[in-house]
Amino acid sequence: MRAIRKLYFQNEFGDRRGLNGENGIFCTDLAGFGFSFESAFSNIGHGFFPTDVTAKDAQSSVPFTLIFTRNSYKAYQDFIDWLAVAESLAIVYDPTGEQEYYRDIVIDFVQKGELTRVGWLEVPCSLFGVSPWYLPQPTMLSVQNTGKDERKVYPYQYTESLKYGMDGSAALSATIVGTGHIPAALELTYYGAISSPKIKLIGNVSNKTYGVCYIATALEDTDVLKFSTRYENSYVKKVSAAGLETDLLNNLDLSLTPFFHVPVNEPCTVSIEADNTISGQADMRVYYYYRSV
Repeated sequence: MRAIRKLYFQNEFGDRRGLNGENGIFCTDLAGFGFSFESAFSNIGHGFFPTDVTAKDAQSSVPFTLIFTRNSYKAYQDFIDWLAVAESLAIVYDPTGEQEYYRDIVIDFVQKGELTRVGWLEVPCSLFGVSPWYLPQPTMLSVQNTGKDERKVYPYQYTESLKYGMDGSAALSATIVGTGHIPAALELTYYGAISSPKIKLIGNVSNKTYGVCYIATALEDTDVLKFSTRYENSYVKKVSAAGLETDLLNNLDLSLTPFFHVPVNEPCTVSIEADNTISGQADMRVYYYYRSV
């Protein structure tokens, strides 16, 4: 028996509204789940020269129709009340029953129609995609011991030629295997004290450093460090025990490519290093992106 694809809307709290007949709400006439590029070419006589070397993904508009089949007006009003107060929305797509894909969206329009002869309410709608499709995969960073302590502490003035070395006694690291259609992004959260943290991404095959996020700051035991390289929402911030958020963008060395992305063709190691022994813990979520699923 062929699996029927399923769709859901999900808000920022993870609360979902099914569009597959749950509570009498169906989504039909979907179009626009593919992709296209915004490319420009110049005619050179015997060929076409791309004026924009990097083809940009065109923003997709997805038209569809919602059909409310049970207690139609009340079901519509409840759904619209939920939709209108959501601060962020994602569409969740399960094409085969085996894997869910997410895409951040905004609603373009909702047109309230009239009841059909059988008492159903048909509502033409449209949405804009504001991110590619993605898989948010959680990954835990583990403590990796090197077996030696390489800390260097100098009682002298801090100069360009005499700097504190990294503490090699412990680091937090994890291996990421690239997949998807475009370089992946990540969200990392570190819990605990740390001084001058450095988040690095290095290719396991090429040994290429794809980026380093060096943060000139110190965190207390009760602080949380949050770091994201998502295309539409990159940030570095500290969260205190009281919940106060501090933007750390001005504490970064922007020349080191702090908001790096994971290549699709090479496994990489992401690590956290510091000027002091790392005693906290971290978790990470990798966002694998797809143009179409």
